[in-house]
Amino acid sequence: MFKYPMNRRAFVKHGLRFSVLALLCFAFERRNNLTTEHVRLGFSNFPSNFKNFRIVQISDLHASFWVGRSYLTGVIEAINRLDKDLLVITGDIITGAVNDFWKRWLPTSKRDYLAMVIDVLKNLHDGDKIAVLGNHDQWDGSATEKRLVRELESIGFGVLRNSSITISRGKDKLYLAGTDDIWFSYDLTRALRYVPNNAFKILLSHSPDVTTDIHKEMKIDLTLCGHTHGGQVAIPYLSQHFLPINNPSRYMAGIIKEPYGYTYVNRGIGTLVFPFRLGAPPEITRLTLNPKEQA
Repeated sequence: MFKYPMNRRAFVKHGLRFSVLALLCFAFERRNNLTTEHVRLGFSNFPSNFKNFRIVQISDLHASFWVGRSYLTGVIEAINRLDKDLLVITGDIITGAVNDFWKRWLPTSKRDYLAMVIDVLKNLHDGDKIAVLGNHDQWDGSATEKRLVRELESIGFGVLRNSSITISRGKDKLYLAGTDDIWFSYDLTRALRYVPNNAFKILLSHSPDVTTDIHKEMKIDLTLCGHTHGGQVAIPYLSQHFLPINNPSRYMAGIIKEPYGYTYVNRGIGTLVFPFRLGAPPEITRLTLNPKEQA
């Protein structure tokens, strides 16, 4: 079978090669292991007419050569099966400049992924839909950025660009604010300009670095972010050192209790640069909000 006898050194060398190959194959397959996280939160100031208010959050779709129509269609089908009052996307709907890396090696990556992801997103069932932009949505310049916003609006999304909206139920209101990406045209003060200080507030911002600008007096009850991919390949005590955020050990993924309210960091839907996930499965989040005594 072997041309030369299999000594201990050769056995270890080939064993390591096969182990690495097996790990890569496993990580490649796990990129499609979509999970739905259910999170229930209670707030002392939550408006009673919004009892059981359900928000579905997705983030970091990264439409690209590796994150294609078939996979994203499956994500939309999973979302459509969830009862919800509001759908939010916290940025990186497309993959910006990094996609140029693959264009050198994979000519088919020249396809119009922006058009593809819009065509998939339009299959979301009726309901309120809000998005903010991430760094990759803004990376390719203003023409791509404006086109993405225009296309999202054409399929029923509201796009919050350092702005806010009010959602009403009877006499009660909650406020939803959203910022551009913190690396680009981010302006938190402008996003909150028309939000009353004592109102119940939800903030959408792609990067959890927005938390460095949030102080207790702002009374932001819930901040929803993405950007980190949960590490994408989440190796304990190692992956956090490669995340491009200020406090990766705290904001890698999941729910974080803040001095005032909560932050939730979604692990995202797609992958970036390399099509691998390990220990950080792609995520749809459904958050159910209630008055504290009913959470």
